[in-house]
Amino acid sequence: MPEAYEEVSQVDKMRAITDYINRAGAAAMPDSQRKKLYKLSVRQCAVVANIRRYTRQHPEGVPMSILAERAGMSPSAASHMVDSLTAQGMVERHQSPTDRRAVLVTISKSFLNLAIEIDKAQQNAIDELCSALTEEERAINRAVVDKLYNAIIERVGI
Repeated sequence: MPEAYEEVSQVDKMRAITDYINRAGAAAMPDSQRKKLYKLSVRQCAVVANIRRYTRQHPEGVPMSILAERAGMSPSAASHMVDSLTAQGMVERHQSPTDRRAVLVTISKSFLNLAIEIDKAQQNAIDELCSALTEEERAINRAVVDKLYNAIIERVGI
């Protein structure tokens, strides 16, 4: 084995953990929904994840301008992507009740139920992985994850 492959990097370890958790979420989906999600681009998946994460803190929805900024795309490109995701029944767009010019985007009610099931399956996968840890290690893991999450929030927001 080449020397470069002897040590597994932190990046590869984090990817393996993320892949394991994501596979658990995919396994929780009905085949029809899984096929639908597998047709999404990486960027579309990231946009849906951003909408889901944002609307946990702001249930009224994510403003299109913030979504475009977080996704690293122009407002026009974000609008086209939201149109595509709306046509697929994953997200909904509506006018802000406080600003007539602002468009808010949320996860659709039908997709939200599936997203909640995916979340549960992924949490179960995390719990399963953490069962190999002592209680002290689980507490340390929670503290480290919280600290890393807070660092992301400070840098880029939700």
